[in-house]
Amino acid sequence: MLIMSPKLIAIAVFVGVYLLIMLGLRELTIASLAGVAILLLTRVLTWEEALSYMDFDVLGMLMGVMIMIHMLSKVGFFRWLGIHMANMVRCDPVKMMLVFIFITFLLSSFTVANVVTVLLMAVVVIEISEVLGIDPRPLVISLVFASNIGGMSTSISSLPNILVASASGLTFTDFVINMWPVALVNLLVLTSVFFFLRREELARMRPKYTTMPVSPSEVITDRKLLLFLITMFSIMVFMMVVSPVIDISPGAIALIISAIALVVAGERAGPVIKEVDWEALISISCLLVLVGGLEKQGVIHDLSTAIMASTGGSLWLSLLLIFWSSTLVSCFVDNVPFTIALISVLRDMARAGVDVRPLWWALLAGAGIGGNGTVVASYANIVVVGETSKRGYKIEPRAFARIGLPLVFLSSAITSVILLLVHGL
Repeated sequence: MLIMSPKLIAIAVFVGVYLLIMLGLRELTIASLAGVAILLLTRVLTWEEALSYMDFDVLGMLMGVMIMIHMLSKVGFFRWLGIHMANMVRCDPVKMMLVFIFITFLLSSFTVANVVTVLLMAVVVIEISEVLGIDPRPLVISLVFASNIGGMSTSISSLPNILVASASGLTFTDFVINMWPVALVNLLVLTSVFFFLRREELARMRPKYTTMPVSPSEVITDRKLLLFLITMFSIMVFMMVVSPVIDISPGAIALIISAIALVVAGERAGPVIKEVDWEALISISCLLVLVGGLEKQGVIHDLSTAIMASTGGSLWLSLLLIFWSSTLVSCFVDNVPFTIALISVLRDMARAGVDVRPLWWALLAGAGIGGNGTVVASYANIVVVGETSKRGYKIEPRAFARIGLPLVFLSSAITSVILLLVHGL
């Protein structure tokens, strides 16, 4: 006989996993997998119930896009793009920063694997900076910030957005209408704040060249394959946009297109399958199951009822509560576990008759903005900062937070006003 009730076990396991992740005592994959094992051993969930809580459409989309991004990297797409961007502004550090911020924002807006995208862009920036003889750290940090902001702009731009789109039924068009203006305002805030804080450091940089000594065409390993992959990736994005019309799920689209690309590319694409972030896929599956345990035991319903009671049914209070809690939590721990939990809360509120449509946007805006607060605020931050440090350019967590936290609070204040004007007043 269990000493604790199934409800208390579900709560204790979820909180325990969250603390392990937040305090850095265990990696996300290990902590979440252990949590699922406990739920199964204590029979809080059956194996069939655990599988039912996994969103295989989300997992399929992640896998497919990761494969395409890695294949593009193999043929030199990101290095080719980086050299073109540097040459376009004659290797001027300030202009390079602005161009790299904007391009990273765009790439992150349409590639769910924004961790992979920003990491590849960061590596390109470091290589270009070494050729030019300048410090890459200001440029790398700006890329991370731009990626987190771009990650909240469309239904396929980040994992939280994909999860919300899958759970809410919101379309790509809905995201563009509601999130692109918010994301663009935050991008403007980023460039303004970053340029103000790092203007002297950027002004002191003296690049060795005004044109990269390497031609963009030299880094392309297979021109025909590159054109094919760009075409296939464009088709993938287009089909995801129109997926409600053609009645094919985004996950199925991503897997079909990536499978075709793998078959055509063959050995030329290299061991791409091995480079898929399988740990991320396992972590997401396990987190969905952990929240499923809370949902089954009624914890999600209790939490949604508490939120409705605390705000008195006020839309603008609910909107601010969701937005700021999402922002603050996302400043110090990866936003995926919190987003998954809040999705279930908002769905329960919707079943109670609450208009949660504005709250979806508040949740996503907070998750994206909060990711810029600290080094540990998002998986992308951790991976990029770690890779940059490995290459001899150490980025101190305190230095990151000195830029990130002021940016987060300024962006949050402006975004709060936008959300209230559009949805809450």
